[in-house]
Amino acid sequence: MKTMKNVFGLKVITSLMIAFVMIFASCSKTDEVAFTAQDVQNVSTAGAQEAQQEETGDMAISALNEVEVPTGRVETEDVRLTCATRTPSGVNQDKSAGTITIDFSGPNNPTGCTDSKGNVRKGKIIISWSGGKWYLKGSTHTIAFEGYSINGVAITGSRTVANISTLDSPLTWTIVATHTATWPDATFATRTVNRTRKWARSINVIDDKVIISQTAGATSAAAGKNRYGKTYSVQITTPLEFKASCLLTSKVYLPVKGVLVITADGKVYTLDYGTGTCDNTFTVTFNGKTREFTGKNDSTND
Repeated sequence: MKTMKNVFGLKVITSLMIAFVMIFASCSKTDEVAFTAQDVQNVSTAGAQEAQQEETGDMAISALNEVEVPTGRVETEDVRLTCATRTPSGVNQDKSAGTITIDFSGPNNPTGCTDSKGNVRKGKIIISWSGGKWYLKGSTHTIAFEGYSINGVAITGSRTVANISTLDSPLTWTIVATHTATWPDATFATRTVNRTRKWARSINVIDDKVIISQTAGATSAAAGKNRYGKTYSVQITTPLEFKASCLLTSKVYLPVKGVLVITADGKVYTLDYGTGTCDNTFTVTFNGKTREFTGKNDSTND
């Protein structure tokens, strides 16, 4: 198997989860914005679903990148897939259609695959594409699951990612997904996703940007019920912008621009990431009060 190539532009999705979690990691008893235990459940479980489910799309791109690389740039290996078996099938000569299966529980991995951070993945992610090479306008790839789980949380459902690009840059995709996450204690959460992702590429990876917005006409970027039976929705009211330069040189994993609004159990939490400064600060407005937070900036978020 050839060396895995990764593209920054498609590796920022799970960073949103970090933003949710760090709100609570940053809080103290003296914070003006006081979060109850229910607030923690409302927001952090939305973040958990973001991480568990959105990263499947990220890993799918890594696998597709093995079949056909959109540029000559070579980045780091995707350590999440090192242990897994990737099997292409039905790939036609011009690579405009085919299927690739990521198997975390093959004969060589009866207990699943454990990555460098201790996450254990089992089962299969199956990616099928058609209509052209995955990074070209008009192509569509779908993601399905067969017994897939991460750290004991089973993920089911499907994702459809359609390339609607009109230019070589930014490459643009719409994402429609419906997922259910089921925990070992049988509690479960549902989630639908409607978002648009733009990848603004440059000659050098360090100058790349990714911009994530709520798909036009959609009532939310994500919505569903959390594992406690509470309904929630996530609106992206100002597109979220990630910069490769911030991630690669400063370990800034959060958006550097944009506004997220999380509504859960009748409460509204607004996260504002600023206007482009490369830092790990953001503000949270809740219950009429606003406070600035600084996220963690260490290797635990690599």
